[in-house]
Amino acid sequence: MKAKLALAAAIMLAACTTITDVTPAGDGNYTVTTQVRGGMTPWGEIKATSLKRADDYCRGQGKQMHQVNMQTHGVRGWTPQEAELVFACS
Repeated sequence: MKAKLALAAAIMLAACTTITDVTPAGDGNYTVTTQVRGGMTPWGEIKATSLKRADDYCRGQGKQMHQVNMQTHGVRGWTPQEAELVFACS
């Protein structure tokens, strides 16, 4: 019985994460968004996912990533959480 309760709790805490492709935002800036549905994912982890995708993108061009703006939307455990990052590579 305890195993079934633990499994049910794990399923409820599981989250589905989506990361967009990097897209041009004008003026040499780009955007990437991480969205988490369900679960209780910490905001720091969601933001870090967007930052890592941006950093990987810039490193692929032999450049360094610079954060321009980060906005978050949603309520943990209630609505989808989103971290939208605007960044530049230089």
